[in-house]
Amino acid sequence: MNERSFFSEIFLCLSFMPTDKKTAILKSVLHLVNSVGFYHLNMKMIAAEAGVAAGTFYLYFKKKEDVINELYNLVVDEFNQAVLNAYQDDGDIKVIFTQMLEAAIQFYLQQKNYFSFIEQYTYAPFLFKENQEQNFVLLLPIYKMMRKGKKLRLIKDIPDAILLSIIHGSMNTMIKMHYAKKVSLNNAATRKKFYQACWEAVAVS
Repeated sequence: MNERSFFSEIFLCLSFMPTDKKTAILKSVLHLVNSVGFYHLNMKMIAAEAGVAAGTFYLYFKKKEDVINELYNLVVDEFNQAVLNAYQDDGDIKVIFTQMLEAAIQFYLQQKNYFSFIEQYTYAPFLFKENQEQNFVLLLPIYKMMRKGKKLRLIKDIPDAILLSIIHGSMNTMIKMHYAKKVSLNNAATRKKFYQACWEAVAVS
């Protein structure tokens, strides 16, 4: 998929926004963050990339952090929806665990720019203190699954933060290795082994 069709598909969901200019600003931020990073980003650069006047930016956002936070919220919503689609209230917890990990990995494999954006955002909390709690929102479906597993005594009764570091941290590392061509997550057998290793790390023996 080329970059133009990629952005067209991603931001189709933004049609509810007041104008195409706001959509263009959000699109430009996603592209720029993944090319120059948060810290070199400025309003003039965003406006030029979006093809709008510099003053237009301030019609929708007060500062750079505001547009980044809004984009993050949209990305989180899409991620959570993808993972929640794999969640079931009834069923084998190990199967649900595997299906949710598969949904999360497939989301990131299909949305490389989203993965890079979330990685940068997650590790810049001092820049976005007003939105730190959103880092937890990103993982609500996984929290829900883990708590159900603990209640059923199938997942270890250890703090959620530790379980999360095992599951989500390992997944992020695998995705980075995939993009670095050190491992291929396109291989179903490789993904299956990874899911099994994650399950054994958090499951009650």
